[in-house]
Parts: sequence; C-alpha cells; structure tokens
Amino acid sequence: MAQWNSTRDRHARPAHQIPAPPPALYVLGAAAGILTIVSLAPPMLILPVLSLAATTSAAVVALLAWLCGDERHSNEVTSWDVAGALAFIGFAAGMLTGPEQLREFFGPETMAR
Repeated sequence: MAQWNSTRDRHARPAHQIPAPPPALYVLGAAAGILTIVSLAPPMLILPVLSLAATTSAAVVALLAWLCGDERHSNEVTSWDVAGALAFIGFAAGMLTGPEQLREFFGPETMAR
C-alpha cells in the first residue's frame, strides 16, 4: 500500500508554472479594458456593459492567478484580491441595472413573450 507524502512543501511551485506578474499589472489591464468598453457603449447601456466587462475581467484575472499559482493568503494585495474587487464591481453594477436597461440591452424582440 502506498503512503502519502504529507511532509511535502505546499508552497513549492512545479516547474511548468509561469511566474506571476504584479497585481498592479492586472489592475491597469482590467481598468483599461473596462474603460474602453464602457466608453464605446451608449449611455443607457453603461451599467449592463460595466457589469459584463468587470465580471469577465474578474474571471480572467482569477484564471491567470490560478495558472500562475499565486498565493491566496498574504499581507499584500494579490491577484486574487484584484479578481475579488472586479467581481464585486461587476455584481454591484448588475444589481443597479434596471429592467429598462436590460430591455434596451437585449432588444424588445427578446423580452417579448
């Protein structure tokens, strides 16, 4: 019967993982993408577009943090913190979106019964 190696270092990175970029790079990239998308949207659709852009950016940053093997518990700001903040912004914008904005976003044909 095989024994499990319980003493292995949990913080050791496998050789195939890439080094993690600083979280400020994620913040700048996500902010630039979100501002570009929101600036191209009509005024009525700013909140739904902001919600989709921030939530998608949060998913991308979390995926990159997971692939890079970033530490989740730290005294400094990590990529996981950036992903959480982006998700919070996206969910808040989604909660503030009204039915008129959704009707405009999806079109009247989609909302009809």
